[in-house]
Amino acid sequence: MRHRFPHPTRIALTQLFGGFVALAIFLAVASEVFLPKQRPAYEIINTATISQANDTVGISDSDLYLKAMDPAALAKSLDQMQSLGVKDLRIVVPWALVETADGSYDWTAIDNMVNAATARGMGVMGVVTTTPAWAKQPFTSPYQPPSNPLDYGNFMSTLASRYAGKVSAYEVWNEPNAGFAFAPIPDPAAYTSLLKAAYGAIKAADPQATVIGGVLGSVVTWGNLTLNPVAFVEQMYASGAAGYFDALSFHPYQYTTPFSQGGPLLDSPLNQVTSIYQLMVANGDASKLIWGSEYGLPTSVVGEQNQADYIKDFLNKWSSLPFAGPAFLYTLVDRNSADVNDPESTFGVFRDDWTQKLAAQVIKDFIAAHTPPPPPATDPGEALGQLLSQVFQQFVQAILNAIIAALNGAFGGTAPVVPEATPETAAKAVAVIDGVMADDKGTTVTDSATDGTAADSSASKAQTDSAPSTEAVPSTPETTVPESTVPASTVPDSTVPQSTDPETSAAVPSTEAPSSTVPETTTPASTPETASPGTSPATSQPTMSTVPTSTRPTTTTVPVPQATSSATPDAPKTVEPKEVVAAVG
Repeated sequence: MRHRFPHPTRIALTQLFGGFVALAIFLAVASEVFLPKQRPAYEIINTATISQANDTVGISDSDLYLKAMDPAALAKSLDQMQSLGVKDLRIVVPWALVETADGSYDWTAIDNMVNAATARGMGVMGVVTTTPAWAKQPFTSPYQPPSNPLDYGNFMSTLASRYAGKVSAYEVWNEPNAGFAFAPIPDPAAYTSLLKAAYGAIKAADPQATVIGGVLGSVVTWGNLTLNPVAFVEQMYASGAAGYFDALSFHPYQYTTPFSQGGPLLDSPLNQVTSIYQLMVANGDASKLIWGSEYGLPTSVVGEQNQADYIKDFLNKWSSLPFAGPAFLYTLVDRNSADVNDPESTFGVFRDDWTQKLAAQVIKDFIAAHTPPPPPATDPGEALGQLLSQVFQQFVQAILNAIIAALNGAFGGTAPVVPEATPETAAKAVAVIDGVMADDKGTTVTDSATDGTAADSSASKAQTDSAPSTEAVPSTPETTVPESTVPASTVPDSTVPQSTDPETSAAVPSTEAPSSTVPETTTPASTPETASPGTSPATSQPTMSTVPTSTRPTTTTVPVPQATSSATPDAPKTVEPKEVVAAVG
């Protein structure tokens, strides 16, 4: 009896192949075990960005400056804003109180507000107004513009440099189309000089910041006291304002007519903002937006129900205007909810005890309805795991291909092709190799017959040696189905239902010739379901009670001429609190 032992090279290659496959399986499994797919997600927020969408809702809170030195009060205000879903904040930056002497700054209050807001991921817009005594003529109002616009520009440069990446937008002054806010009289040309100085300074310090001009109140022209905002913007362009702002802003206050219903009324806030945009289009600024940086109503004048109804109407209409930017509501909390004499005390959507007014829920509901679901957060760990898994699979594929090529070269045969290296295919390969190794170690070859002749033995040996190796993985024989076993059938055209046109409902007969070999399975096309015609009921405007127009601000009474329309906008409201004015006056 003669025994045939495995060739040493053959054993080494098969063992090497099995080892690589085992390593590949280990790496693939380890990538799944030690790099789990479920990981904590961390959302990265750009804290300085204010979305310029027309359904963005922020809060304008000038009184926050008075709370800035009280961390608990400041935190309470910001927490209450966020409880409504508000993510953006408009604060006042009183130049007169920050730079009391030329080059001497006190940033404490501004730092506290900005840092607290950005720590919560809130966008911040600053309205910069009032002039320090050293920068204006003596014995004049703090709302007097600076004698030299470059002084304002220098302050804006320092401001924007300090808060780059934290403050998203800057408004240049506040309601300059009213004499009490831009003393002594509205002056579009002087305001444009201020705007030019501010724009270049801000952009040089923080190119990403948005510079907002205009900041206009919705008023009618009355002597030297107020100037219609449309006329003001027209004179701004005549003074060279084009190219010196990224957006304009507008304050569409009106207590007697809901914002959406102002179309038929002369000089309504809706008509004024539309006319302003038409001027922008005519001057090449069609791509720029108009921000609504203040809107609100005092409940001591209009009542809580009207405040809620008007704010809801405003948000719905404003968010439908294609040229509108974000809207900021004035303001967060009452100064004194019991004060029925000073309208400035009751603009809040919270009462002074922090209980909600009806308008607070309106804001919360609007924001919730216009907030898209957040995109899936990208986890760096999960991304790394997926990358390593792909690398491991590519590594396995490369190793298997190299080993198969080596086996082909060693034995002159055709080894099985591994389509893709995965844990499943690798496991199958190991099973095959284990079978080959077991066969090599336990199989013996005997002579064809113990009593045969030498010639028979030689022939048997020659036949055995000349036969190709069959120890590789046997390939599965391909089963061939004779064509004659597949019966041919024809389907009459009339039995194949066709799609039906919903308008004509006429069947279209098929013109295709039936298959003569393999039957074509035809699935009847479903006929679209035709809805019964109907009409949607007309949506009616909510009835809102008409309330008397209040006179704003309390420091100035603007008589309204008899010829003015019933939609005469209210006088603009100054953004600075009376306490700030008293401090700088």
